[in-house]
Amino acid sequence: MSKPSNTLYKALQKFPRKRISLEELSRFCTGSEHLYEQINDLVERGALTPIKSSGTNGNQKNPLFMRYNICIENTIQVSADEIYALHPRLSANGYLLRNRMQYVNNRAFLIRLSEWLTDHKDNDMMSRRERSFSIFGKEKELDDHLRLLESVGISRDTLRYYETPEQCFSDYIPIRKRTMTLVICENKDIWFNIRRLMYESGACSLFGTHIDGVIFGQGNDITGKDKFRSYAQYLGADDVSFLYCGDIDRAGFDIFLRLCKAAEELHIELFFPAYKKMLELSHNIQLPDSDDGRCIMPEMSAILPLFAADDQKHIAQILNDNKRLPQEILSYPILADNMR
Repeated sequence: MSKPSNTLYKALQKFPRKRISLEELSRFCTGSEHLYEQINDLVERGALTPIKSSGTNGNQKNPLFMRYNICIENTIQVSADEIYALHPRLSANGYLLRNRMQYVNNRAFLIRLSEWLTDHKDNDMMSRRERSFSIFGKEKELDDHLRLLESVGISRDTLRYYETPEQCFSDYIPIRKRTMTLVICENKDIWFNIRRLMYESGACSLFGTHIDGVIFGQGNDITGKDKFRSYAQYLGADDVSFLYCGDIDRAGFDIFLRLCKAAEELHIELFFPAYKKMLELSHNIQLPDSDDGRCIMPEMSAILPLFAADDQKHIAQILNDNKRLPQEILSYPILADNMR
């Protein structure tokens, strides 16, 4: 096939994959009508074939498919010797030898990484973006090449970096230990008061339970995908027990259940002494209606039996009436009287 007079052709010769999206094609060509003409020209010449199952762009005047197969032989040649010249870790699994355009498109990145792997001697750990800056002088360079790193078999351990937690929860842990018990507070006021008492008096016991620190769960935020799991990994402890304390209402127990599901490998339990105290303080108090409009009744069959019989009835009544017993009933004076 003779070389077409088409500005997309040269770009497609260097494209690293055999499939390309319409959005990617548009980056190589200015103007929608010009793009339409060039794509149709390449389709007619057999250089592009539409993937019809991808659907069209919905443009009646210039209809184009959303994805295409590229049927152009690559003109850039890379010798095996050039790839073998990299650090052995980069060629060990053969990915770059099988996908030489990946080497072409990422040559500067791979050569600099190869130099670092050769020269790096210390074992210091740092965050991914810190490591990226230390190697490339650009803090997001590793972010932009994670798929390539995975393909060539380079792990975070190889590059001596850790992932910064997606969500850094506010916590207070005076002394980090290999084994710890941490309280998770659903609401900010209670977290702040426990933190204050631990800081000011060195208290490490709450309602007769030893604790090593307190975490602000930020309501529903704690149940986000991988948020708490990544935070727990950041702690770097061998064994952490988490005691959850939240509102006694449908939403509060729903948050706890969703957290347990999102991070089921962690040891997360209800902080029963705190709940017992909340229930004790709520007798003869007119509780407010829940402000959660979802009306979701949490599955309590595995939770209620863990409470004493009278407390089970009290909790069931609160949930059935869609009331709310807020965590804030554990005011500062109450906490101060129960922390040692």
